[in-house]
Amino acid sequence: MMPDEGVVILIVAGALFAIGLFSLMARCNLIKMVMGLELLGKGVSLLFVLGGYLSGDTGISQAVVFTLIAIEAVVAGLALALVILARKVWKTFDIAAISRLSPGGER
Repeated sequence: MMPDEGVVILIVAGALFAIGLFSLMARCNLIKMVMGLELLGKGVSLLFVLGGYLSGDTGISQAVVFTLIAIEAVVAGLALALVILARKVWKTFDIAAISRLSPGGER
């Protein structure tokens, strides 16, 4: 891998992480927040692979990324199940509306 390719991968991983972080901080829609959480994980996974390649130990980095992907799948499944439950209870994905509709949500 050429040094320029490492920089491009680093920029892509940073962009994935930044987009995921922004979608978590925007807090407008539950589905967008779950997608942002997944983008955060993909950015970190890409950084682990790049770090393993640059250090010359790709086996350990691949094992860590494989474990991270399995954990992300469980987290995504649980988060989407909670989103579906919230949709059934409050009939919306909007966090502001859920805040207003839930008991004690008025401030």
